[in-house]
Amino acid sequence: MPRPIRVYVRGLGFTGWVTVLFALALLVAILIAIAVVAVGIFLFLLPVILVSALAYYLLPRRRARPARHRGTKEPVILEGDFIVLDPKNDRESRGDETGWR
Repeated sequence: MPRPIRVYVRGLGFTGWVTVLFALALLVAILIAIAVVAVGIFLFLLPVILVSALAYYLLPRRRARPARHRGTKEPVILEGDFIVLDPKNDRESRGDETGWR
């Protein structure tokens, strides 16, 4: 028959409890700091959001301009000077070696 293995369980002791309490205090301090920052941001952003919503509601809106060429049968003509380039002579016609402007 195998021999039973003896396991000794020791308590935390004073330093162990101090470490646990320090970790809990640090966790609580971090949570309180996060809560304070969140409340501060909320108290700053809430009035900004309310004022912007009120301004959006009360200020006059810009009216959209009607399209100038909508509904007409005439084509829209863009005037300008255009040059048709041959793809083989494209670099030479621009006068540069690299092909970039």
